[in-house]
Amino acid sequence: MRQITTVYRATLSVPPPKATKAFYQLFRKAEAHAKAGRIPSDNQSRLKWVLKTAGGDVDRYFRPGKAPRVAPGELPGICTAWWVTPQGHMVTGSHCVGWSKAYFQQNFATAFLPKLTADDAKAFLQPMRKNVVIDGGLTKLAQTMFGTFNVKHLKLKNARSAVYLGSMDAYAKGKAPRLALLKKGEDWPGLDWALLKASNMRNLPTVPLGRDGDVRVGDTLYINGYPGTVDLSPYLSRKSKDHPTLTQGAFNAMRTSIRGVPYIQTQVPAYGGNSGGPVFNKDGKVIGIAIAVLVSNNIGGHTENSTLVLPVDLIKHQLKLAGVTPVTSQTSTIYYSALDDFFADRYRAALPKFAKVLRLHPQHLYVRGFIKQAKQAIAAGRDKSR
Repeated sequence: MRQITTVYRATLSVPPPKATKAFYQLFRKAEAHAKAGRIPSDNQSRLKWVLKTAGGDVDRYFRPGKAPRVAPGELPGICTAWWVTPQGHMVTGSHCVGWSKAYFQQNFATAFLPKLTADDAKAFLQPMRKNVVIDGGLTKLAQTMFGTFNVKHLKLKNARSAVYLGSMDAYAKGKAPRLALLKKGEDWPGLDWALLKASNMRNLPTVPLGRDGDVRVGDTLYINGYPGTVDLSPYLSRKSKDHPTLTQGAFNAMRTSIRGVPYIQTQVPAYGGNSGGPVFNKDGKVIGIAIAVLVSNNIGGHTENSTLVLPVDLIKHQLKLAGVTPVTSQTSTIYYSALDDFFADRYRAALPKFAKVLRLHPQHLYVRGFIKQAKQAIAAGRDKSR
């Protein structure tokens, strides 16, 4: 299991707002309203009326000017993925590896337009400082007006995405290899899954796949992955962030999405970044993918610990259609055997197995820690190996 970073890129193009004759006529209307006593007569109140009126119908009072503001943009997103073959096939969520056109537009507007809008408002209000006091109310009205215009006229060109193996830090340092996207399903509420492939890989630690029938309502489930609450924290070390987070909770119910896709509802806590990660039963078998968290506008946001999981049989079917057969790797087989010895206090028996795992896959997250603990237990005389 690994963290993946998807980088979304596009070129932003926003035309400058050019005031129409109707906009300039608003100033004369404001003066008339003031004389008639419908609004206060001071300059500041009249300007506020102009901005509020124009903000309610920006396409009437502004039109796109020439020479659009153009700039490249890049946004990263993090998710979790997990190996299904020793040669580098991995599974994650569809929404983890690509955005729809509407989502691209929305996210890039949220990330990049606020500064442009603030600059537009500042440039517009600056010449008026001689006659009015530019307070917070005026600034907010101007930013709302130009923000509405900029969102409406934002265009994205050459929108694209690429998926990388590793954290955002690893990507920024050029240490995250690119992954090939082989298959992509539909984003939630569809069949939310995707198949990735890392090149030049072998002996990867895969996870065993279970069946839908391995779990039922009331069973305890476990989600393992990389929540953004951890990865984006400035107070945790990078090394500690590289270790996945395990959460647990009950299997609550089976649900069906509006697109007819079955999903498990569970109380296992999950957060942004957990998406695409494996969900295990008590026997350590994958029974699904963590996909979404239920949200209700009627109760004010995220429902507490209400996570939706795509069942494993659907994933296995999609892998079969893609010509990929999940395999328990030699690395994982030896590792599980070593863990059996370790937790039975057979530390001398576990050590050579852990060492072999390390030879097969030197990047294994946990083996070095278990080797250290096993040696300490042997030195303390706690070994029960025969």
